[in-house]
Amino acid sequence: MRRWITTMVGAMTVSVAVTGFGIAADAQAAPVNPADALRRQLVEDRGVTMSEITTTWTDGKKHRIRDKTRAEFGDGGVIATDFTHGTGSDASPFSVRFLTFKGRLYCRGWICPASGGKTWVLSDEDEATRPFLESDGIDLGDPAALHAVLATTEATRPGGVYDGTRTTIHQGTITYAELYRTSPAFRDDYGRKPPTGRDAKTEVSWRLWIGKDQLVRRVQTSRTARLIKGRDLWVSRVVDARLTGWGAETDIPVPSADETAGRADWKNPGEKRPVS
Repeated sequence: MRRWITTMVGAMTVSVAVTGFGIAADAQAAPVNPADALRRQLVEDRGVTMSEITTTWTDGKKHRIRDKTRAEFGDGGVIATDFTHGTGSDASPFSVRFLTFKGRLYCRGWICPASGGKTWVLSDEDEATRPFLESDGIDLGDPAALHAVLATTEATRPGGVYDGTRTTIHQGTITYAELYRTSPAFRDDYGRKPPTGRDAKTEVSWRLWIGKDQLVRRVQTSRTARLIKGRDLWVSRVVDARLTGWGAETDIPVPSADETAGRADWKNPGEKRPVS
């Protein structure tokens, strides 16, 4: 993740009641830095919503997709995510929805059809499965990972107003090797094996729009990287994400057994079927 510059704000005692987001707390000081501000958000039954637009160029062809993530916090971290790949005008017919909890991943959509009138498919059951709030490798639900990204800040400047607050833009670059070392989300996305050679040196250019409350309101990344590890096929990508409703009441329920198909009850349409 991008490393960050910590900005300490004066030590004045403030009693805060953020009733609009349903949070009431006695703050000992004004917001201190983005990592601390994020840490204060990671409480039970609260969350945030993130909308992303990903634009890619491969062999001169442009493609755009919209995604949406709703994250639920608790126990000092992200405990559940509700992610939809392909929203808005991109939704049909290739929209896919995933619910991720510790140890379980549920899927709904064309890529994971269920039988017997079931709504969800339990597509993965593994202790290593974890929910993350991340955008293109930038881990927005882990204070230490966010701190690591902001530590690579090269410049700051005033930003626009997002989610009702005026922001400051922090920008810099970070390598895959640094992201792998500091971000649990990136490690999972990358396959839990450290990047090597040219991949380790691949740079992600990033910009974070941080509000007066020190919470991230927008993230933009750009990079050119291998489309398939070990192959000389490259893709350029720009991801633009907006975060809204920090601290909103959030409950992402685990699908019940009655509405969930097991792995034996569905077939990935991409799998090769045996020849009879």
